[in-house]
Amino acid sequence: MGKCYLACPCGVILLASLLQTGCSRSVAASKEPESARNVELVVYADDFALVHETRDVDLVKGKNRVGIQSVSTQLDQDSVVYSWPDAKNMRVASSTYELGTKDAGRLLQRYLGQPVDLVYRSDTGHEGDRQRGTLEVADPGNIVVRVGDRLVVNPSATIEAPADAGVVTIPQLSADVESPSSQKAKLGVSYLTRGLGWSADYTANLAADADKMSLECWATVTNKTGTVFPDAKLSFVAGSPNRAVSSHGDLKEQDSSGYTILQKSNMAATPASAGVNQDFNAPQRTGELYAYPYKATATIKPDQMNRVRMMGGDAVLVSRDYSIVLPSAEGYAYEPQQNGRISATLALAFRNSRDTGLGLPLPAGVLRVYEPGPSGSVRYIGAAQLSDTPTDAKVSATLTDVFDVYAQCKLSATKRVDKRTVARTFEVAVSNEKATSIELRLVQSFYGKWKVVSETSPSTRLDSNMAQWTVQVPAAGQLKLKYTVNLGY
Repeated sequence: MGKCYLACPCGVILLASLLQTGCSRSVAASKEPESARNVELVVYADDFALVHETRDVDLVKGKNRVGIQSVSTQLDQDSVVYSWPDAKNMRVASSTYELGTKDAGRLLQRYLGQPVDLVYRSDTGHEGDRQRGTLEVADPGNIVVRVGDRLVVNPSATIEAPADAGVVTIPQLSADVESPSSQKAKLGVSYLTRGLGWSADYTANLAADADKMSLECWATVTNKTGTVFPDAKLSFVAGSPNRAVSSHGDLKEQDSSGYTILQKSNMAATPASAGVNQDFNAPQRTGELYAYPYKATATIKPDQMNRVRMMGGDAVLVSRDYSIVLPSAEGYAYEPQQNGRISATLALAFRNSRDTGLGLPLPAGVLRVYEPGPSGSVRYIGAAQLSDTPTDAKVSATLTDVFDVYAQCKLSATKRVDKRTVARTFEVAVSNEKATSIELRLVQSFYGKWKVVSETSPSTRLDSNMAQWTVQVPAAGQLKLKYTVNLGY
């Protein structure tokens, strides 16, 4: 009889656990090595994934119970689907998700009312007296075993319990299978799980004094499922479909200490290279979303963040967009005493097209931008959040405030035109302390009915509430803009 060994007092300490699922029918176990599991992972954003595996099982004719270990500790039991890739007339009659145990105390409680052995050992560890009894109390620090007509309280002995009593120590799936004959078969198992998610991030390196940049998209997958997925085929889906949330999750035994601190490791350290989509196959439609299949397999270990390169381009055409948002013309924003500086902001603008070196659907993620420093090393200049971007769409990523480009503005005149209209004249002085001239956008919002009636530089009406002036500000110089707007109430 296989045994598991438990020691007490001083609490209940699990010394070793060799328990397997057992029943009165034939038991089939998946015993192939981890590398033979043929794992496929479809990972969505927001801590959600689809796991598909195939396991080799040995079946006898009639009823079998198949135990499937190394599954996610956060799987949704209601989502489990079984298949038989190379067998016919197979039927899964029922499926059970065994929650396992987190500590020796809970394990002992599952043996309440069952026979156990008390093994007394010498100081050198050699076995001495052995007594058979029935476990009647299994609380932490409070063990009671009935031995014959006596109750032994907190024995200073090792408790040995049978490993074939149907008690499971680690989470696993169990399926009752009906087979028409004795055979070896492949069992396919698919399930949805929490604890496995991914995110995209982008690294951009601007070329010195050029209108190009190198852009790489990386995927980071985080595994909190408590299990390893060896040599898995990976697909990352941009976005997350609606999903039903199982109410059974509250039944799972949680470790009070929570997860360990995540450790970073690289699944692939692929250097940047020319072209697009070096390490992933072309995006594939998955429902109304896009999936990005990784070309190689990777082992996804628990409590790790693994990062792989998805795609990239070395010569992405890009422009620097300098802009200043002026205070709204409404209210008291332009009182004469309010002449403070308004800093410009810098955004990078590019188009997601093949002409610019990209041309693939881009998943949402953080863009971090670097540029060359004086010594040749890179310097970080800012970051922005990109949304899901389809092919040929324009991207504008606001990175940072600009130290040496700013505006000072004032309301220089107000005149009543008629009962419902006021004319306001604004003066904006833009300073550029850079060594080169820049193109700058000045944007201002208005309210009600409005019309620009005079201006020193031409404006563009962006929409019903906003106008824009695009001006060229000389190096180490200043530009002044003056305009009058009729505002109707």
